[in-house]
Amino acid sequence: MPFAPLPPETSATSICSRRINRFPFFFGLPQRDNVKVLSTAVLFALSLVVARAQEVTLPPIVVSGTFELRQQPSVVDLFTLHLQRQIEAKRALEEATARAPFFNARFWNYIPMRLESSSSDSSLFFTPSYLTQDYRNAERALQESRKQSLFDGR
Repeated sequence: MPFAPLPPETSATSICSRRINRFPFFFGLPQRDNVKVLSTAVLFALSLVVARAQEVTLPPIVVSGTFELRQQPSVVDLFTLHLQRQIEAKRALEEATARAPFFNARFWNYIPMRLESSSSDSSLFFTPSYLTQDYRNAERALQESRKQSLFDGR
């Protein structure tokens, strides 16, 4: 919001003195802050009164019966159970390896190519690279750039 220019006879101290509240218990807060503090205090006091009116006393609750803690295995037992599962899984893998010694032999790890197919489309395996669509597009782009080149005389 635009401010109106001050008349020449007013000074900064006279402006501040008009805005300062004269109540001693607010310690000289400006008038707007004084209204905010007062309204906040009133709302707080009203909320205390409303909260006091909403208190309800309940009759005591009597619980009958026995309570037992659920027995859980200790941390050490859980850890040993975890180790046993790992050992059983490793033994099962070793047994499966022992059933098919030729297929699971160690020398297969040294062959760079795997026996299984890497692609489900066999046409990619049998199609030469110069017949692929990517190669044709790259070749066409190269021919276009050669035609527009200043240095190639073809």
